[in-house]
Amino acid sequence: MRKLAVKTVKARILSPTKRKEALLKAEFEAFQRVLRGGEEELYSATRQQAERLRKRINGRKAFYPLVLRRDTIKLSRKNTKLARYWLRVPVFGIRGGIWLPVRPHCEIPEDVSIGETKIVRKKRGWFAYITISQEVEVPEPQGRPLLAVDLGEKYLAVVCGDGISPKFYGKEARGIRRHYAWLRRRLGKRKLLKVIRRIGRTERRKIDAVLHRVSRRIVDEAKAKGAAIVLGELKGIRKKAKGKRMNRIVSFMPYYRLSFFIQYKALWEGELIAKISR
Repeated sequence: MRKLAVKTVKARILSPTKRKEALLKAEFEAFQRVLRGGEEELYSATRQQAERLRKRINGRKAFYPLVLRRDTIKLSRKNTKLARYWLRVPVFGIRGGIWLPVRPHCEIPEDVSIGETKIVRKKRGWFAYITISQEVEVPEPQGRPLLAVDLGEKYLAVVCGDGISPKFYGKEARGIRRHYAWLRRRLGKRKLLKVIRRIGRTERRKIDAVLHRVSRRIVDEAKAKGAAIVLGELKGIRKKAKGKRMNRIVSFMPYYRLSFFIQYKALWEGELIAKISR
């Protein structure tokens, strides 16, 4: 059976020229002002994206990624000295947009479809989040061994199955959560709210790195064994934690995010995944 697999590729925008960066910055900032109800010079299709988003955010003041419609962008492989991949970004007043060199975190197959792309500005520079999709052939479950994934308290994931010894993944996530919870309490007493927000972003990056490693190992294990992944439903997992302290730790564990990572990585690799009730 065939299914549509979708994932997002993070790509750093490499050293744009001063002119291109000025154009990109102007488009990004105009997008933010249109979100607040302003009348700014903005590429027409991007303005439509901003107006749709404005209805959802209802005046909130946070900055949002520059959202680019899939039919307005293009990803090209040019294999230049500067970059292998180049992304065409539409900007106001420039016919055909501007081409920006990008370095994705993974290879992008030539036969994938390029979808909606979001551009964000961080302290480390500009980044593009490119949605890609492809149809994959997923084998039927009959006759395949099973790889069961249980999400738990001490370890994020415990894996076992037909002819597969139990393996334990993600113990470090609990330690990261505990450390930053302790740090937030100390900073909260000193009312350092900006620092608390900053360490929150650092915590999320560290946890996401763990989730990506764990989900990749699980999918690779299933692929090597030719097994179908069986993932337990998450409903009620937090109610099983015993004790106030343990309940607090479990409540903040990223089970749903890990489950999502496993599912989209498995589907992208053409691996079968099923959910069962606990």
